[in-house]
Amino acid sequence: MNEELHREHKPYSKYRPKDEYKFSGFNMKFDSKQALPYIYVTGIFLVSVYLLLVIFDAWIMPAMVHNRDLVKVPEVTGSNLRNASSILKQNGLNYAVSTQQYSEEFPPETVIKQVPNSSTEVKVGRTVYLTVSKGKEKVAVPHLIGLHLSTARFELMKRGFQLGEISYDFSDNIPKDSVMRQSKNSGQLIPYGQIIDLVVSKGSDAQNPVPVLLGHTLEEVKVILEEKGFVLGNVQYIGSETFTSNTVIGQSPSQSELAPLGASIDVIVAK
Repeated sequence: MNEELHREHKPYSKYRPKDEYKFSGFNMKFDSKQALPYIYVTGIFLVSVYLLLVIFDAWIMPAMVHNRDLVKVPEVTGSNLRNASSILKQNGLNYAVSTQQYSEEFPPETVIKQVPNSSTEVKVGRTVYLTVSKGKEKVAVPHLIGLHLSTARFELMKRGFQLGEISYDFSDNIPKDSVMRQSKNSGQLIPYGQIIDLVVSKGSDAQNPVPVLLGHTLEEVKVILEEKGFVLGNVQYIGSETFTSNTVIGQSPSQSELAPLGASIDVIVAK
């Protein structure tokens, strides 16, 4: 009797069949027959979920989506933004300005591009995204007053403008061949390629070109200067073997320079 009790309390299963191990009241041996119902239930559950997803995707979702009518997107490219928005709303569509950009072709506030394109079928209430023109890119007009005509021409060309009509007028303040006025104010923003007209100074209207005195006798020079509104100034005599005696061989200011009326003209005379 004692041996049997002692044998039953052995910590290892030397005296037990291997398929009778238990832990905390559970049989640790896998029994496929007992697990088979659970496998069936799990499989049926997964198949049912799959079928529900297929039905939802194939019938329920399309029914929910197609409850809105289809409409063809109208053509609004080239239309003014206000008109384009009105056309889209009349067709049951919304709009949004996605971007604005400069354009040489389209005036400001004109639709350049639309997404989706015209004739595309979309649901009512869809948003059509518009690209709108800002017109031609504008540049500040340079300040040209006081610049020599050649410099002013270069400044206009450098900024993408064209030199237009050039007219001339007298000026007491602006030197000859320099810009007096410009048709567009400096700093004004205007599109590339615009034409800018200039008024160029002829110098003061109180000035006349100095006449040619070289080769004339001193007596002739006095008459010429008086006729042109000038007076004879300093007379310097220089010996010369080339020029005839009493002939003017130099003058200041030189011929064709502008000088005020009544100015003195100095000469050099051969002796």
